[in-house]
Amino acid sequence: MNDVLEMEKPAAEQRAIAAPAAQPLAVVPTTPFELVAHAAARGASMEELRTFIELQERLEANQARKAYVAAMAEFKRNPPQIVKDKLVSFDGRDGSNTSYMHATLGSVCGAIVEGLGRQGFSHRWDTEQPPSGMVSVTCTITHSMGHSEVTRMQAPPDASGKKNAIQQIASTITYLQRYTLLAACGLATNEQMDDDGHGGQYTPVNETPAATTVKGQTSSGLPLCSDDLFAVESPKWRKVVESGKKTAEEMLATVSTRATFTEAQKKTILSWTKKPADTTADNKE
Repeated sequence: MNDVLEMEKPAAEQRAIAAPAAQPLAVVPTTPFELVAHAAARGASMEELRTFIELQERLEANQARKAYVAAMAEFKRNPPQIVKDKLVSFDGRDGSNTSYMHATLGSVCGAIVEGLGRQGFSHRWDTEQPPSGMVSVTCTITHSMGHSEVTRMQAPPDASGKKNAIQQIASTITYLQRYTLLAACGLATNEQMDDDGHGGQYTPVNETPAATTVKGQTSSGLPLCSDDLFAVESPKWRKVVESGKKTAEEMLATVSTRATFTEAQKKTILSWTKKPADTTADNKE
C-alpha cells in the first residue's frame, strides 16, 4: 500500500525527496588580494604571501599606468592653447637691447591646470640647487589612480639684464617650471611667425582654439596684432623692405598669413619703400 501511495506523489515532490541537500559553493579566489586572504587562511608561508602581495602591487600599478595613459590621451583630444602673452625688453651690460615675447607662468598654468584637473591629474614642482650652481626643477604629474611621471630640467641662474643674485635664481626657477610642465604634458607655446628668415618674427597674441570666438581673434581664426607687438616687430620688417629683400606688398602678404592687421598697420607697412643705394662714395673725386 505504501508503495502505491509513493507512486502517486507528484514527480517534482519525488525528486525533492530523492535529491541530497545542496552544498554551499566554494568561493574561488579571483584577485591577488583574495589569493592572499585565501592563502593566509590555509596557513601559507610568508614567502607565498609575499609573492601574492607583489602580484597585487604589480596589477594595481599596471592598472594605474593604463588609466594615466587613457586620461592623458583624453586631455590631448582638446589641448589648450598656450600663448606668449608678455613682452620682455631689457638692455644688456654691453648696451645692446633684447626684446621678445614669452608665455608667463600664469598663462601656462591657467591654460593647462584646469584641463588636467578635469581628467584627474594634479602636478607639483620640486626645486633643487646642487653644489654645481645649476638650478634644477622637477615637475611631477600624478593621476588620481596613483601613477606619476616626472620631467626634470636644469639651467644656470639667469644673468641677463640687471638682475641681482636672488632674481637670477628666481628667474631660472620660473622658466624651468613653465617648460617642465609643458614638456610633461607634451605641449608647446604658439610658435613665432617667421618671415623667411628676414627681419625678425611675430608672435601671435590672444590666440584661442578656432572654435571659440573671443576678443582678440577674428572670424578667420587668426589673432589680431596688438599695437604693442606691432611697435616691437615692425622695425625689423621695415629693414627687410628697405634692404630690397622684399617689397612692402610681399612683406604684408607674408605676415598676414599668421595674423590680422588693422587698416592703420597695413598702411604703415605699405608705406615702406626700398632705400636707394648709397652713391656718396661714387661721387667722390
